Amino acid sequence: MAKRSISPLVLRSPRPSLAVGVAVALAAIAAETLAIYPLAHVAPVVSLGVVYLVGVVFVSTYWGIRLGFATALASALAYNYFHLAPVGRLALADGRNWVALASFLAVAAVTGLVADLARARAEEADRRRREADLATEMAHTLLAGAELDDALAVTAQRLAAAIGASSAAIERGSVGGDERRAAFVLREGEQVIGTLVLPAAFAAGDRDRIVERIVPALQSVLAAALHRAELQAEVIETASLRRNDEMKTALLRSVSHDLRTPLTAILSAAAALDPQRPDGEQVGEVRDVVLAAATRLAALVEKLLDLSRLQSGAAEQHVGAYSLEEVIGEAVEHVTGDPNLVRLSLDEDLPLLEGDAGQLERAFANLIENAVRYSRGKPVSIRARALAGRVRVRIVDQGPGIRSGELERIFMPFYRSPGQPSAHQGAGLGLAIAKGFIEVNGGRISVESLPGQGTSFVIEFPLSADTREGAAA
Repeated sequence: MAKRSISPLVLRSPRPSLAVGVAVALAAIAAETLAIYPLAHVAPVVSLGVVYLVGVVFVSTYWGIRLGFATALASALAYNYFHLAPVGRLALADGRNWVALASFLAVAAVTGLVADLARARAEEADRRRREADLATEMAHTLLAGAELDDALAVTAQRLAAAIGASSAAIERGSVGGDERRAAFVLREGEQVIGTLVLPAAFAAGDRDRIVERIVPALQSVLAAALHRAELQAEVIETASLRRNDEMKTALLRSVSHDLRTPLTAILSAAAALDPQRPDGEQVGEVRDVVLAAATRLAALVEKLLDLSRLQSGAAEQHVGAYSLEEVIGEAVEHVTGDPNLVRLSLDEDLPLLEGDAGQLERAFANLIENAVRYSRGKPVSIRARALAGRVRVRIVDQGPGIRSGELERIFMPFYRSPGQPSAHQGAGLGLAIAKGFIEVNGGRISVESLPGQGTSFVIEFPLSADTREGAAA
């Protein structure tokens, strides 16, 4: 049990200072010298020299062989001077004195060597444990999912702290060293994947340990992190391609259906005409059908073109001052459906705004048309107010509302609410185009809705500094 209690200090604790060791050695010799006096009454003095071995072993264990030798010599002198005849004189003529001194020195040498070896092995084991912990921590940091460059910076800091370097850096690719820094190349096979950079002064003394233990662990973890980053990039690219395919599929499905319907109406109407004896009434009906179908077809093509320009960033703008009242009025006139359902409530002193009036007219037309389509024949209100440095427009219908899970999706191209009757569903482009044109012109749009209680689209445009000053005046 005694060995177990001492060994942790021997193996892990740093060696105490020399001054403390000298003090302990002198105190031990003095205590042992005094202890021999009472023991001399029960045992021969010549056999009590082993008492001094306790101090010799203790000092040799904790302070090493040099101080152990000094303690052994001092113990032999104290034993000779205070207890061996002639007492009070140093006399090494007797062979027993030489035997005692030799025994003390031998014990000091063996104990010191064993202690130094145990300490060295303990330090080596502790160093290997720290290196294993460092390898685990590096793997956790580099493979945790953070950005690789950020993870490399954190790993370098922890590596420097673990090995006792003032700084460290892990660079991707090959980096050369100089008189101030040492570079350790990290490889995967024959390919250079990175470089560990350490201060040159530190690396000079620990180069072998770094090359043999730190570099292999680091380059293995870095290689795994790079492979992981490549796989993530491939997954993202694959997901992007899949979304593009889904978008193309939705586009083809939507466009094929929405194009086919007016084209079928046009072909059917044209086929119904009698080329030999055309009837005036029949020609009029065919004309109405063809115009309605062509108008619907032209609107769909225009929406597709608008969406294409917005997604490619090629929407040409003609920016200038415009009246929001005029833009909304023009949008109402171009709405497909019953314009009489629209109720306008616009402030009379709305300031002029900056933007492309044509784009915003199409945006509002799409929003109003959407509200009229789902209003179930009930009025649609449009209110516009200037407040707190911005103009807010609210378009409110009394339709079936939108479920919370769909509020973000309704602005996606070709999205159609699965809960709405097919008669109400358009091509799924109007809201996406409206959002795109509003944001291109510096505005923002949001939606508020509860199922069964209608939907409210809120559009806000910021006022310029000059406009705000003019409104305040």
